[in-house]
Amino acid sequence: MTQPKMPHSITLTSTRLSRAMRKCYDALARQRGISYARMEALLVIRNQEGLSQTELAERLMIETPTLNRTLDGLERDGYVARLADKADKRIRRVVLTESARAEADELTAFSAGLRDALVAGIPEAELDAAEATLDKIFANLDRLSRAKGRDNG
Repeated sequence: MTQPKMPHSITLTSTRLSRAMRKCYDALARQRGISYARMEALLVIRNQEGLSQTELAERLMIETPTLNRTLDGLERDGYVARLADKADKRIRRVVLTESARAEADELTAFSAGLRDALVAGIPEAELDAAEATLDKIFANLDRLSRAKGRDNG
């Protein structure tokens, strides 16, 4: 009897990679006395300052209420400010405070260094092919998520 074909293990490998990277980032965050969630938010804010809270939640792939708790802590500790949008006062734009910029720059440098170390010795063409494949997997996942949302709605 023939065994059914197993799905490709790239999804399992990418999950393991994501967990291992998070473990590394967690260690850095703990050294700085902040949570991984706060560090991840700071990195996105540093690179895309002025996003609305909704846009930031989408970039972080988390729900807005979860982000709000993270932002509450970052704001309380002086890392970020939430400013009313000039055109729509209901929208809050998230920006770094001046005092947080140096730390956000250090976190960005660490993140870039980690990414460089992770891909060291891998030819650019292989990285491009891997990224293209992962983009297709993300598109499939997005399509499945939208279809599931329609089924539940």
